Amino acid sequence: MESVKDLGDGLILRPATKRDTDALVKFQIHAFANPDTGELDHYLGGWTRDLMRGRHPNFKPGDFLVVQDTKTNTIVSSTCLISQTWCYDEIPFGVGRIEIVATDAAYRRRGLVREQFRLLHEWSAQRGELVQAITGIPYYYRQFGYEFALNLAPARQTFVPQQIPELKKGEREACRLRRATRKDLPFVAQVYQHGARRSLVHCEHNIAQLAYQQFFETDKFNGHRAQWCVIESRTGERVGALLHRLFVFQRRVNCYFYDLLPGVAWQAATPSVLRGLAHTASKLQVTDGKPFSQLSWYVDDNHPLVELFHENLGGAHGGYAWYLRVPDLPAFLERIAPVLEKRLGASPLKNYMGVLRLNFYTGGVEMIFENGKLRAVQPWRATAGDYGQSGFGDAMFPELTFLKLLFGYRALSELEAMFPDCTTANERDKALLNILFPKLPSHVLPIH
Repeated sequence: MESVKDLGDGLILRPATKRDTDALVKFQIHAFANPDTGELDHYLGGWTRDLMRGRHPNFKPGDFLVVQDTKTNTIVSSTCLISQTWCYDEIPFGVGRIEIVATDAAYRRRGLVREQFRLLHEWSAQRGELVQAITGIPYYYRQFGYEFALNLAPARQTFVPQQIPELKKGEREACRLRRATRKDLPFVAQVYQHGARRSLVHCEHNIAQLAYQQFFETDKFNGHRAQWCVIESRTGERVGALLHRLFVFQRRVNCYFYDLLPGVAWQAATPSVLRGLAHTASKLQVTDGKPFSQLSWYVDDNHPLVELFHENLGGAHGGYAWYLRVPDLPAFLERIAPVLEKRLGASPLKNYMGVLRLNFYTGGVEMIFENGKLRAVQPWRATAGDYGQSGFGDAMFPELTFLKLLFGYRALSELEAMFPDCTTANERDKALLNILFPKLPSHVLPIH
């Protein structure tokens, strides 16, 4: 891969260097400015500046791509790739997170983003990453092979002080919060791994990544700036961990993770956690002149906070989804084969033997099972053009809809209700798909 590519008309595509930092930040805060108000996006600029410092364990300045207009010597488009490891159940797989996609308005509709995505996809493949992921604007990334296929946790609000339980007279707090130190990071990682078990898909966070987030994201305008807190019992025993944003924006302080060790009583600890976090949040910097009044919890439906503390939470607001791209579906299915085999082994189809052919209309895959083991997955294409014909396949999924089933985002029955051309050949195949790919919750706290 050449380091600089000529795109014509004076435009070149190249990896960024540290020397580009100021120009890249300036470009992005203007490119992401609110089109209605003109307000600049300084929070994205701060994120970029921290990424470009070279301290990130998973990212270097050259992981940004920039399109430069050599006639004006200005950056006119950019993207970046943040490599990380996610898990499907307990099976790790590499993910290339593509982010901060921007093009100057005067240079749009020239295929600049498409050219950058082509190169980022090559980088991701070279790193052995089986999936690419992005959170982004509606529809746009479908044109690059992405599909909405994984839940993106909505915010649930706790209004302060209305929904904060009062400490009763004569009672003592069950626990307290404090900022995590370096010595606490292995404990934080332990609590994080425990909480991640609720999710079909989660992102791995090792000690180096936790340390970067805790100590090296220092730009005051970094919109991702947050801190890990340790939750201690009144005797000083560490019992849980929490991650919250370090500033108030639009009256809110976001909370991205909260969990307790097994055996710790949620109903005893949570009122103290709510009071302690509200107190901490009330002292944080207000960035937009709107005083603090809400805690926003980014947790999924199966989180104990949602299940046990309805009176302290408002309804979910702003739910969305991750875009995912799986360029080599057979390779990914082979990677997660132990999960699929475990699901089969716990089902009435234990020791299943047969071939399952999935028809995606423009392609497909064939899954070969022997005695409950996935022996092979390979590309396959239908040889017939209508339901019920030999060679049409056992289950049909138009375009990329199978990814919704694969990542537990939608149940087979939901897909069949949404898409008339999503169907199965018989009840046995329907039962097999429901066993292999059940609808399950996921909460991904990504590396940013």
